[in-house]
Amino acid sequence: MTKVGGGGVSVCLELAHVSNKALIFHIFIPYNKTFLLISIFFFTFVFRLLFTCACSVDYSTISEIENKIGTKHLLNTIHAQSLLVCASECSNDCSCFGYHRETKECRLHVICDKNQIVTEEMGWRYYRVSQNAVDCLQLYQSGQTCSGIYTIYPGGVPSNVICNMEISGGGWTVVQNRFDGSLDFNRNWLDYKTGFGSPNGEYWIGNEVIYELTKDLTSSLYVTIMLTNGTSLFQQYETFSIANELDNYRLYLAGKSSGTLGDRMTKTTSSDAINGMMFSTKDRDNGRNYMDCAGEHFGGWWYNYCHDAYLNGLYGSSLWKQPWYPTIGDGRLIRETVMMVKRV
Repeated sequence: MTKVGGGGVSVCLELAHVSNKALIFHIFIPYNKTFLLISIFFFTFVFRLLFTCACSVDYSTISEIENKIGTKHLLNTIHAQSLLVCASECSNDCSCFGYHRETKECRLHVICDKNQIVTEEMGWRYYRVSQNAVDCLQLYQSGQTCSGIYTIYPGGVPSNVICNMEISGGGWTVVQNRFDGSLDFNRNWLDYKTGFGSPNGEYWIGNEVIYELTKDLTSSLYVTIMLTNGTSLFQQYETFSIANELDNYRLYLAGKSSGTLGDRMTKTTSSDAINGMMFSTKDRDNGRNYMDCAGEHFGGWWYNYCHDAYLNGLYGSSLWKQPWYPTIGDGRLIRETVMMVKRV
């Protein structure tokens, strides 16, 4: 609700429902440029916060008890304006919940079992609260459709990552993210093994995590590069994985490759094809060249003699040579790079 008068604007907003009560803000905004700007920033912050919270609930459908209700193990029945609000109420002893989209009823259960929820009542759909998703695809399949920062558990170990829920079907786990050169990628073996940076900024997720995400040989790789002129290019590889540390995180690519970058990881000269190469860093050279490719090119990667595709060079520098040659021959042309993996 908005009222104009008295030298400003009075805004009354119902922003969310918490514990079945409306969360209402009533704010008076004076006709003043400074206060107006402050108000815009405030509302932007609040909406982003609420949107992030709404997208953080992780749940998956329980199809075998749709259109039914039960009273056993029922914690509570409340009114909820949306499915996300209902999901956010399922905490502590609640492990599953039912939601009726027409009546806006929300039923919170300790257990949702097909042998105990048996009474027919149309319009109900049930969801199980999911925990410890192994990757972004599992989050996507459980109802998370918002791109953002999540915690996943590859190999049972928590890892904070960016999930891209929009590109090519969603469910992509970002393993490398660069966009401003604020993070040094000329790191040693241990750093690349365990990961460095943060999903709030630039980062490398860590070779141990990449191994856990791809070891079953069922993952694809999606690479995007945005140029300084705004052009966005990509390349997708059908099958991507790396070996464990005993084999120096050896790279494996197979199947089809398509995109606007062109395949420069496998289809190039034999001396620059990096498929099948072990990972190298400035303190551990596993390449085939007589010189140290990681030291020569200032970053860890799967080097041959040395590469035609390389995304960890010195950001914004002419020393970042052949990032994706010949499509991109100079690292100074690059604004952003992203590497993502997803099970198929």
